[in-house]
Amino acid sequence: MKQQPEKTISEDGKVILPPKYYLDYFQYLLDFIRTGSAHLLSPDDESFIATFESLSEDARCLFVRMMNRKGEYFRMEKLSYEEIESIPQATEELVEVEFISLDPPDDYLLFRLFTKAELHRLYPDREYNKMKKDDILLELAEAEKHADYELLRSEHTTIHFLVQEQIEYLKLLFFGHAHGMMTEFVIRDIGNVKLENLDNHDFTPWFDSQEEARSVFELYKWDYTIRHAMSVMLPEEILELAGAVNWSVFLQHPKSRKIGDRFMLRLGEYFEKAGLSEDALNFYSLARKHPARERRIRILEKLGEVEAAREIAEVALDNPYNASEELFAKDYLGKKSKRNYRTTTARINESPEITITNPVGHRVEAHALAYYAERGFEGEHTENHLWKGLFGLFFWDILYDQQHATFHHPLQRTPSDLHTEDFYTNRKEALLKKTKAFRTKKKIITHLEEVYTEKQGINNRLVSWHDSLLPTIRACIGHLPLKGLLNVLLEMSKNVKDNRAGFPDLFIWNDKTYHFYEIKSPNDHLSSQQLFWIDFLNQQKIKADILRVKYH
Repeated sequence: MKQQPEKTISEDGKVILPPKYYLDYFQYLLDFIRTGSAHLLSPDDESFIATFESLSEDARCLFVRMMNRKGEYFRMEKLSYEEIESIPQATEELVEVEFISLDPPDDYLLFRLFTKAELHRLYPDREYNKMKKDDILLELAEAEKHADYELLRSEHTTIHFLVQEQIEYLKLLFFGHAHGMMTEFVIRDIGNVKLENLDNHDFTPWFDSQEEARSVFELYKWDYTIRHAMSVMLPEEILELAGAVNWSVFLQHPKSRKIGDRFMLRLGEYFEKAGLSEDALNFYSLARKHPARERRIRILEKLGEVEAAREIAEVALDNPYNASEELFAKDYLGKKSKRNYRTTTARINESPEITITNPVGHRVEAHALAYYAERGFEGEHTENHLWKGLFGLFFWDILYDQQHATFHHPLQRTPSDLHTEDFYTNRKEALLKKTKAFRTKKKIITHLEEVYTEKQGINNRLVSWHDSLLPTIRACIGHLPLKGLLNVLLEMSKNVKDNRAGFPDLFIWNDKTYHFYEIKSPNDHLSSQQLFWIDFLNQQKIKADILRVKYH
């Protein structure tokens, strides 16, 4: 399988891709899917691929060129590609196999292909030269005159791309989501992004079955449809649209559950804001992600169904989705507050305070660093990137190893299960073994320096490659208790999605001591995740606290 097109290097060191590089990339994608995900292809998909490969090279190039452009309509006279010998002949081939049509339907999107001046020339009696382009398009859309479209067709040849949905499904099989772009190949090959070498990996399919893949695909389509509908339809109309779907059918698969949870939360929030509380409850109940249960509790409380609300809170407390939900459930069941602020507000009020004199510009964290610099401390505004960097460097080999097979194509930046419970479950033994292997600070610093040197610049979403990262890591390991530090990394691995965030803003240190501080200026509040990490760090005998900053 040809992984990438032949490329050359110019005299100034720039990578030059061959003229038809885009065709090579799409053919690679098709070959890759047929090799590893053939069970996810329907007969229609297989027929599409066979038809595509039977076309002339010019027709295939023109098809991919249109496929990579935005929208489903194109103007024939605007298609100009030097590497394609005969665009008219290529167009005829694509029409013959019904990949495109030269007879598009009456669709106001056709008018978007034209400039304001061109629309004025088409319809000179309407004085479009005196109107804004958006107003012209709105008028044409609302008029819905067949004669307008007929006139447009008589003057211009427009192309309708007919197989967009089929292409989007194939891209889903490769990228694993609906947002994959073919430009990711280009970004890799011209050197804009340096990726970990996955050549020795046996890539596994994203989906186990066609049913699972189609469920994911349908949810993405519904998500797009409903998002658009929210801007043009009434809540009652959207409810009629969404209420007719049996969402449980799509949510029964592990891969579709993740997308479905986000979608159900969005629907629940939309209907809650629209005042349709019962309908909001129905959609929130379909989601298995925070804050679905919190929203259900709040709605039930408002409806006077207190016992039902408490039952959900008890379930949430016994098995919380994350730290935010656990704190909310504790507060609710303890009747400390109807809001999730009393516990966190009390912690802020009990925390130490410093006074900044004559603050000018800059963020509050910068003022706090300057305050401690005057008192002999070094410091960094580390927040999450220090701990994420530590995690990514320390567990680099486990993140990218072959054994756990969570990579599905060579362009992936991180394993696909990184933000799921499976990440810890599937690697628990390896993660524990790794942490137990490092008994001294010197050994762990040496290990991190070696990984940093070897992997520097490789795109790992956990590691931000900046000059201060390694020196701050050295200072951190030099001051913190090693056992506690390793326990923090293990805790992160249990829920990377939530636990990669919420760490204290500042890390300050001198020769004798150190401290992590979550900086809070007046009127700031403390998030549940921030409180979780401050408590956890203290449990590990790591100095961490909230620091109130008062201006004078």
